Amino acid sequence: MGHPAHFILVDDAGPRLYYDHWAADTIGDVLIAGPRSATRYVTAQRPCGERDDEWLEEVSAEGGATIDHRARRLVFFGDDLMREMPARRAFLRLLALTWPGWDVRWAYDGLGDLAEQAGLGRAAVRRDAGREHPMPEVPMPSGEGDRVAHLVTVRDGTGALTAHPFARAGEHSAWQGPGLLDRLPDGGLTRLDLRVVPESGLHMDVRTRTAEAWTAVAVPGLWPLPAELWPGWRVRFREDRYEEQLRRCADAVTFPPLDLAAGLDEVLTAMVRRCGHDPVPALLESAGRRSPQAGSNLTVELNPLFTAASPIEATPEEWSAVLRAATRSRGGR
Repeated sequence: MGHPAHFILVDDAGPRLYYDHWAADTIGDVLIAGPRSATRYVTAQRPCGERDDEWLEEVSAEGGATIDHRARRLVFFGDDLMREMPARRAFLRLLALTWPGWDVRWAYDGLGDLAEQAGLGRAAVRRDAGREHPMPEVPMPSGEGDRVAHLVTVRDGTGALTAHPFARAGEHSAWQGPGLLDRLPDGGLTRLDLRVVPESGLHMDVRTRTAEAWTAVAVPGLWPLPAELWPGWRVRFREDRYEEQLRRCADAVTFPPLDLAAGLDEVLTAMVRRCGHDPVPALLESAGRRSPQAGSNLTVELNPLFTAASPIEATPEEWSAVLRAATRSRGGR
């Protein structure tokens, strides 16, 4: 239960670690109003001491951020809004305005990127070595117009292109290496028109033995991909640039054009709706309803992490600055 988020603040005193059990799905709310507001939020959360860093495990983290005041760099991931490409691109454009003078980056490696930026190193969080990476889930042989989470496209040795859409991303297909060609379901499509941009994708060209991967969500360990997974192949990581896959497919695969104005509206509407939401009271109420009846020896105890959240919101002045930045981002329209 919860959406665990991990924060690292870096300043002249060095890195300081914090934990929030609920913030991963609202990372955008934490960051939108700029470095002062974000730092105020993070320092109100549960600190992790030098001997209490076991929370920093990427397998449990759904989001987080490193706010590096020395390098003036923000590295972050999380928030389901970022899975939608129009909202994602619009939010990153907005952060460029609300974090002026800062280098704002998405953490494609999840906690690995956060730890690396803080000077802790990726090894501090990389504790899943050797685990298997299954194929993306639920192939969609018909595919036309359906909501696709992950897209694999293949140009074979003859130059013919086939598309393989998947309804759930699961693990990124790049983990499969060239063996993916033998694991793809039959019935690849020669034409595919999608209604929304997927969350991630991979294009393989058998003729040139090249593969290009991209993702809009954090995929820990995906890049740099271990060379032994793709022997004899050249693999490129394109961050969230799905447009590269489109170019490789010519007109055989189409995505709709991005409506960044609609994406910005989606971001602001969602964050206004989430403003003031605190999950802890509802959790306590639920625990109270489940308390044992009088005379019972049973007790109900909540993990203290569940109730340690401290929702700190942007001030009205900071929100006014966000709205002014949104107007600028929209080009004055």
